[in-house]
Amino acid sequence: MKPSCERNTGRRGRNRCRRRTERRFPVTDYNFQVFSLDHYYGGSTGSSQPSFLNISREYFRYEAPRNFLAEVAFFLAIAAILAVTFITGASAIIHFLHLPAA
Repeated sequence: MKPSCERNTGRRGRNRCRRRTERRFPVTDYNFQVFSLDHYYGGSTGSSQPSFLNISREYFRYEAPRNFLAEVAFFLAIAAILAVTFITGASAIIHFLHLPAA
């Protein structure tokens, strides 16, 4: 059970307690429109859309090889940059430690 609100008046003499009959928000009118499915019985609509299997076959036939070649080129470029970085780092460590060149 909710506690009843005591009537406390503030400095300005207003009642801080709201009555239960007061509404915080205005009442709105909702106009819902009914959508009827009386003439729908399921099944095909007559339009032939390509199946997911055909879409994936087309992707792997045409677009995947191009994407694969671009990814291989990008991977090789990163691998070459890393190889140069490792070789340069190794030669700097060898030079720092005054070890004979390998």
